[in-house]
Amino acid sequence: MKKNLVLLFLLFAGTALWGQTSSFMDQLLKSSNLTWGQASYLVLVASNNLAEDVTEQRSFDLLKQLKWAPANTSIDAAVSLQEYAFLLMKSFGIHGGMWYSLFPGPRYAFRELTYRMILSPTEDPDTRLDGTRAIRILGRVMDVWGSKNGANG
Repeated sequence: MKKNLVLLFLLFAGTALWGQTSSFMDQLLKSSNLTWGQASYLVLVASNNLAEDVTEQRSFDLLKQLKWAPANTSIDAAVSLQEYAFLLMKSFGIHGGMWYSLFPGPRYAFRELTYRMILSPTEDPDTRLDGTRAIRILGRVMDVWGSKNGANG
């Protein structure tokens, strides 16, 4: 039963990501470690910051240009939960609390999304994500804030 619920959720989360190509989604779901290239493409397309026809390299380059990714990271490096939280907050224009406003970064992005019950407080912020987990978290963010154009956070 639990497996059926997860599959049903993934189906709905997948439809929320509209035009993301099926080959990208297949690759993402099989991925045991979400890379910066995958994360940048997934989040920037879902938040309407980029069109779906861009490459992972182009989306990663934009992240670096915006300084939303660590300066010394590579496109194939694994993304931690707190780094993914920061990417989500920036991409969806989510406003944080006092500490995030003073020190915007992965640590306080993780704390903000934990406070807003998107992430669990028992999770390790340095945990590496797999593709399925990244999609589930993105689905929760989109449920609360919608796309960038429809964000209410």
